[in-house]
Amino acid sequence: MFKVNLNRTYQYPVTATIYDEEGKEHTGKFKARFKVLPHDEAKELPEDTSLLEAVLTGVSDLEIPGPDGQSLAGEALVEAVKNDPALALATQAAYQDSIAKKNRPRS
Repeated sequence: MFKVNLNRTYQYPVTATIYDEEGKEHTGKFKARFKVLPHDEAKELPEDTSLLEAVLTGVSDLEIPGPDGQSLAGEALVEAVKNDPALALATQAAYQDSIAKKNRPRS
């Protein structure tokens, strides 16, 4: 029997590409922790709620320095990922891939 926890969370790899001040491309990987967002809950979210606000619960294997030069951690790191356009887009794409990739019909 196939059992499914509808309140599950899981880790999934994220690949992101950013550009530095000289325009040099840097690509790296980190892990995001997502919670599954059921359709009925998604329909009830306020209009201004982003997908990452609803599903991103944690980040690991990523270093972002804070204003004091120390690495961000916990909720501050999650918020930094949500706020950076490149990291946010890569993380959102990873979430969508994690849901759809293995469940697409094969032709």
